[in-house]
Amino acid sequence: MSTGDCPSCRAPVDFKPGAGKVKVCEYCNTVVLKGQAKLESLGKVADLVDTQSPLKVGLSGNYSGAPFTVAGRVQKANATGTWDEWYLAFDDGRQGWLSESEGDWNLSFPVGAAPLPKVEELKPLLSFQLRGTRFVVEEKAEATTTSAQGQLPEFNAQHVYVDATGPKGVFCTLDQAEGSAEAFVGHRVNLLALGFDRNELVPTPKKAQLSQARCTNCNGMLELKAPDATKRVGCPFCGALLDVRHGELAFLQLLEKPPYEPLLPLGRVGQFDGADWTVLAFLIRSCTVEGTRYAWDEFLLYNAQRGFVWLMQANGHWTWLVPSPAGELSLNAEPHSITGVATYAGKSYKVFQSVFARTDYVVGECYWTASVGELARATEYVLPEEGLSVNLDEVPGEATVTLGKLIPAEAVQAAFKLPQALPAVTGKAPAQPNPFKAKAKSTAVWSGIWSAVLFVLFVVFSAKGSSAQYLDERFSVPPGVAPGSPEVQRFSSEFRIDKKVPLEVGVDAPGLNNNWLGVSVDLVNVQTGEVIAVYAEPSYYAGVTDGESWSEGSSRDSKQTDDVEPGTYLVRVTPTFDPGREVDYRVTVRADSKPGFCCPYAIFLLLLVVPAWNWLRSSSFETERWNESVFQYTPTTSIFPHAKGDDDDDSSDWSSDDD
Repeated sequence: MSTGDCPSCRAPVDFKPGAGKVKVCEYCNTVVLKGQAKLESLGKVADLVDTQSPLKVGLSGNYSGAPFTVAGRVQKANATGTWDEWYLAFDDGRQGWLSESEGDWNLSFPVGAAPLPKVEELKPLLSFQLRGTRFVVEEKAEATTTSAQGQLPEFNAQHVYVDATGPKGVFCTLDQAEGSAEAFVGHRVNLLALGFDRNELVPTPKKAQLSQARCTNCNGMLELKAPDATKRVGCPFCGALLDVRHGELAFLQLLEKPPYEPLLPLGRVGQFDGADWTVLAFLIRSCTVEGTRYAWDEFLLYNAQRGFVWLMQANGHWTWLVPSPAGELSLNAEPHSITGVATYAGKSYKVFQSVFARTDYVVGECYWTASVGELARATEYVLPEEGLSVNLDEVPGEATVTLGKLIPAEAVQAAFKLPQALPAVTGKAPAQPNPFKAKAKSTAVWSGIWSAVLFVLFVVFSAKGSSAQYLDERFSVPPGVAPGSPEVQRFSSEFRIDKKVPLEVGVDAPGLNNNWLGVSVDLVNVQTGEVIAVYAEPSYYAGVTDGESWSEGSSRDSKQTDDVEPGTYLVRVTPTFDPGREVDYRVTVRADSKPGFCCPYAIFLLLLVVPAWNWLRSSSFETERWNESVFQYTPTTSIFPHAKGDDDDDSSDWSSDDD
């Protein structure tokens, strides 16, 4: 059955082949299901809300060479707003869905038969696998289909949806209604690249006229810079918070004015990275931890081609924040865990702090339904000079990820041509690079290299100094002579010492066995008669006790002298020994040119001074930085006065806040 009468108003209903089994009656808004034998009513939908979309049912386009027709439209709503999803019927039989999100257009297709995760077990920042691709949940909420138009494949009045992103810009939507789930996978597209005729795209006059709208509270001229993307406006003149979702301004709340003007005026244009960015909104956000309020400023910037970015200022530090898909994010623990590590785009970021961030004030244009008092779990991960911010909003169940990079205050002032100086920097920023870390590492490396060189030189020169030998003679003890008597004295041949040098005098008696030998060695200066006396006593004992072999002592002993003056010398030796146990021995005299004990070690210590100093400075920097790290496990109320008529007990003056 391709045609029939509407079950409600009896008007003709025509089903085009391949476009779906559900159609909305053009006359009475009844949702009509094409059954096997007759048309059935699924109830009525409300009239369409004017969302200012440029599309309409019946438009034709082309995607990657495949023609399609916009066959239907569903209009959905949740706690934060209303949006459209357009059903595309392709000539090749495929079905697709086109939706708009914050100015971006997303095209997705049904996945078909595939194992799906359990939707009820998913929540923001959790991941799941679908056909070999990992997706990270960014939003989970319940949607209600408030209205529809044209022909559709099915109709669900209410369903739970999960929006997730994967690598390289791919995204996934899981829809679950009445216990049955379906998956759609797609990516971002350019609306004009889909082959629509420009002349057929519907203009958005209501939002266009909002560029010159007036505040409904004070009649002040607002001059919106991004009317097509704006959902909330904070009037800079009276502080009124206005809703803009339906193409006209609606008063929501009157806010207290902040105690200071924004550092970047609303509407001011600044140039970064070759693009012009307009300041759309100014927000004050804060958290209160253990009675101390920490506040920071956030500026929403907009470029028609690049979309939205954030510029945050805290204690004079400025951070450029770019919204990023969560599909590249991987967490090893819950966002509030003090041991958490986030991996993003192949880089690892260490958790720095986690707080409940509260919006205290908002003025200007916002692409979301901003409100004063809204809370979000904000967790910051750092990899200096980059920072990764993960915001988790429990209601309506949404997670956002922004990738930040510190920029100098001078760059901000120059980009926006600000006449006044920006606030001076105080404290350390979470992602601020440690200026001493690289120096500490570099000096440690060079100190290690020079220490190794010094050690090698010490070994080389020590060995070289010991090889300068002046005397090496053997002496025999005549049998039957008294130890230490003149008869056992012997004299060596003469030798020459050419420079002032300390000497090592050695006595070696290899024939010692359970015996000892004492030798008085006198170095006699032949010219002056001066005598330098040393005494060496090698001894060696060995044996077996209780079946265990043992030994002690050595057959060699040596002594060092102080510096010896240059000259011609000879050696006079007088041995002492056990009578009847004479043993032959050898006497050596060589230069003892090893550096003194203190010299090389003193140099080693000096080499450690610079790296130790840089390490201390680096450690002090990190200590100061991490002292600013805070973790908040339960939300607390900020002391910022946020709306007239609120019943807040705390009316503390701003000047008393310790930010």
